[in-house]
Amino acid sequence: MLAALAAVAAAGAAGAAAQAPSSGHEPLTRIEDLRALVGQVRREQRPLLLFFTVPGCPFCLEVRRSHLGPLGRENRGPLIREVEISSERTFIGLDGRKTTEHDFASSQNVRMVPHVVLVDAELRPLAEPMVGIGVADFYGAYLARAIDAAMHRLPSR
Repeated sequence: MLAALAAVAAAGAAGAAAQAPSSGHEPLTRIEDLRALVGQVRREQRPLLLFFTVPGCPFCLEVRRSHLGPLGRENRGPLIREVEISSERTFIGLDGRKTTEHDFASSQNVRMVPHVVLVDAELRPLAEPMVGIGVADFYGAYLARAIDAAMHRLPSR
């Protein structure tokens, strides 16, 4: 757990120093082809962090800017994808057909945001989902604990 906490803290510090300031309003990487993405999860043996949001959500903005943006610049943590639960934006689903971000979020039973869940290549949760922001001062620690749990539940290399 301490390693995960240190990684989240280091990512924030390194990201802030290495990159021009960001407003945090820009979405993180979105899903284009879920089949290819779960293939990458399987090959790299990294969890997939799904970040469910809605436009204009100040709590989503805080999670993106302070926690997931810096974490996404690392190459050893989870793969991170943002899903806007109200969006009709399409991507290729697991069955090879187009689906919308809204329909995907519904299939994952996401109703509140921000909603962060770490999953395996079969989209099974690897840690307790994080819904809402709770105590903002401790969000980074809770996220690090969830990532650590997810990493330990993945199949061994």
